[in-house]
Amino acid sequence: MLGAGSVRSRRPEKAVRSLGPLGLRVPGRDGFGLNRREVLAGSIGAGALVALPDMGIADLSGDRPGKSGKAALRYVFLYGTPGPASSGSLVAARFPASPPVTVPVAIKLAAAPVLSPDQAVTALSTVDMVPGGAEITLTLLDATSAAVAKQGSVTVPGVPADANVLVTPVFAPGSVIVSLVLAITRPTGKRMVRKADPGTGSLATQWATTWVSHHALAYFDPRSGAMTGPFHLPGEPSLALTSAAANCSDLVMWTTREPQAGDPAEIRAQASLSRLTVFPLGSGTARLSVSAPGPWAGGEPVITLPAGDAARLVRGRDVQVCSARTGAVTELGIPVFGQVRAKPSAVTMQARSDGTVFMTKPGAGVAVIADPAEKFRTTAQIRFPLPAAPLGAPWSKAVLSPAGDTCYVLGPAATGGLSAYDVGSGKMAGSYSDGVQYAGLYQLPSGALLAVRPENPRLAFFSAGLSPLGTADTNLDVSAVFLARQHAPTRPLVEER
Repeated sequence: MLGAGSVRSRRPEKAVRSLGPLGLRVPGRDGFGLNRREVLAGSIGAGALVALPDMGIADLSGDRPGKSGKAALRYVFLYGTPGPASSGSLVAARFPASPPVTVPVAIKLAAAPVLSPDQAVTALSTVDMVPGGAEITLTLLDATSAAVAKQGSVTVPGVPADANVLVTPVFAPGSVIVSLVLAITRPTGKRMVRKADPGTGSLATQWATTWVSHHALAYFDPRSGAMTGPFHLPGEPSLALTSAAANCSDLVMWTTREPQAGDPAEIRAQASLSRLTVFPLGSGTARLSVSAPGPWAGGEPVITLPAGDAARLVRGRDVQVCSARTGAVTELGIPVFGQVRAKPSAVTMQARSDGTVFMTKPGAGVAVIADPAEKFRTTAQIRFPLPAAPLGAPWSKAVLSPAGDTCYVLGPAATGGLSAYDVGSGKMAGSYSDGVQYAGLYQLPSGALLAVRPENPRLAFFSAGLSPLGTADTNLDVSAVFLARQHAPTRPLVEER
């Protein structure tokens, strides 16, 4: 259920199934029956989102929040898999002062939210089956109230009830337009097959279904609340996994075609190549489409650079810079990421306001600041002992302070806790450990650090000086934290109408 707060829209928000327990649809009672998405929404893999106020708790210890100044953040959004309580809210807290009160935002989510580049808005996308197709709803949550700022819907006709629709919102720095990349996977054939049991060798008859995917685009303008599309893209069938980035004028998207059974080997080899396609914002007609080097798209960090090009970190060691104007791809290696014996790692890449990029590879025990304007030359490097959990959610294992002078990382596998490093010298500036191993780390704009672990107390708060501030229990198995800030961007994403 949506939290309290004023709704800034000229029309009432649509009651969305995934945005609250009162709007939940009961499978089997609406004429459609169960489909793949409803199975996911009702399973242990369904996600929930809660809003946790940032109450400036870093000041409780007397430590300075840091050089970034007074925080403007109002809410932190916690996303993960809930336990028995469907809201996924905090159930207990231990703080020197009054504990924060969370606001339930959404449940039954099949995909993680997306944070806007200016960190002022968090986007939720949901899918509901309606007669004749699938209705896609994009909801923008305001950072100051955790309430709906804007909302828009579009119906994709012809989508069968047992199809699966994945929706990826893509924000465009410098533009108010939000792109929606839709991966639509539908069954194309159902037949009976005989399959041998690997243990006994006996044959059993069972149903087998062939699934194929194609992609479509839609665009949302929060100023007017208008949604345009969907624009179905040619070239199916394709894999449902995609990667996308946007600048002020274009959407850049990577897709990969699926090899088809019965095709000659050379055709299958060509069909498996990825493509880089550029669409003018608001259009379903590509401006250019070229073959893209591997690996296949899907899941890798992707950012938009200040010049408007898109960069994706592939193989955990190389950055592919893709020109949105020409489609040319330049691959640049990050030398310290090329360590052969690195553990499997949750690699991250984040654009900074000064034009540099902060990248981490905890499996190699290294974080770097690189300059895209100088072919991703490393301008600062921090090495640290490998944490106990360099892979797995939450993926944020190291964070850079807003001022860029301190890097906070998960503590070594032997001791746990947290460590802080001076970026200029690369030397350790402080550490804290009580033997607890954390899996994720974030810094709130108030200056406080939020460390996440798999079991309760799942949330632990520390000052910027690594003094413990308190803990909180929750039934939410946190997989990501979204730090939404409230400030005045150059071109506001959401405007009063």
